[in-house]
Amino acid sequence: MKKTLILGGGIGGIVAANALKKAMGSSMQVTVVDREPNHYFSSSFPLLMIGERKASKITRDLKQLERKKIKVLRSEVIKLDLPGHRVTTDEGDLDYDYLIISLGVEYHQETVPGFSEFALNAYDFNDVIKTNQRLSSFSSGQIVFFISSLPYKCPPAPYEMMFLLDQFFRQRGLRHKVKLTIVTPDFSPEPLASPKVGQSVRKMLNEKNIEIITEAKVLRVEKNALILDHGTKIPADLLLGVAPHWTPEVLRNTDLVDNSGFVDVNLRTLETCYPSVYAIGDATAIRLPVIGAYAPKAGAFAHAQAVVVAKNIISLSKGLKPRFFYKGKGMCMMNTGFGRARYSTVHYYKKPQPYITLLRPTRLAYWAKVAFEKYWFKRWF
Repeated sequence: MKKTLILGGGIGGIVAANALKKAMGSSMQVTVVDREPNHYFSSSFPLLMIGERKASKITRDLKQLERKKIKVLRSEVIKLDLPGHRVTTDEGDLDYDYLIISLGVEYHQETVPGFSEFALNAYDFNDVIKTNQRLSSFSSGQIVFFISSLPYKCPPAPYEMMFLLDQFFRQRGLRHKVKLTIVTPDFSPEPLASPKVGQSVRKMLNEKNIEIITEAKVLRVEKNALILDHGTKIPADLLLGVAPHWTPEVLRNTDLVDNSGFVDVNLRTLETCYPSVYAIGDATAIRLPVIGAYAPKAGAFAHAQAVVVAKNIISLSKGLKPRFFYKGKGMCMMNTGFGRARYSTVHYYKKPQPYITLLRPTRLAYWAKVAFEKYWFKRWF
């Protein structure tokens, strides 16, 4: 029996596990290893933040995958012995024929002075719940949302959160008492897209009276203030941030990674420098043709990468030549508030620059986003 070991129970890991087990059945042992007991559907964090989702509705126990004969181990990955086809965890060693690394990124608030003490991490499940609790009693003042550094996953998410904060306070008749500001190191929203796309997001921010500060370098967080370079100090009564993204130390201690700690992969097959070892999702160092910047990191891309890798592992296990290739395509819906969303398509391998669309807000796109959440849990769990 062939063994496929999947490190990480995020979107990519779950899709790959399902695809492999469905196709191979009892002829392949599929194991998912994650240090956390639960999977959180992060696409719905913005709705959780404003109280339109309950935490239980976007959480699933990874052990539910065992109903599909997928083995689930709650363990911390300690070491990768790639030449020896062995992974060491805090529960013991695991061997494999095929390895899929889907460990994602970790949030390192401690690298920004004052973040842990004075700000909440908008990408962390528990901090999003705390944000909702803070918002319930927030009646006036300034909320500052900041992006600490590049790269960060799901580029539209900070803007989606700002639009939903606007909705939250307008529905309560408090918007005129609350100032909203978003601070980003990018020169524009959606910087990899054409200028027209970024300008359309800026226009929406302006229409909703949301201030945007671009090309900002965050130096530190203080009580009731965000400190930028050039002596800029932004007052704040509530600070929400996207913490710096690092890959897990277990990956950074290998020869798989680039200078920034992300895993180098073949752009089409997602295979690493080790045969039968693949990496998918946020931990990968996929770079754009021509531009050379990191490709956007998001669940939609992890999903597509997982499908390609699973299909190629299936082919290899049957003695066939792999023939499936990742195309760098994906889609998402940016919730803009009040039951509308903007549908976006991405083709980031397109030359000379990525092709990114962002349609006007519609109710159809909003309901498509709502439906996808329901589909996700029903299909994969």
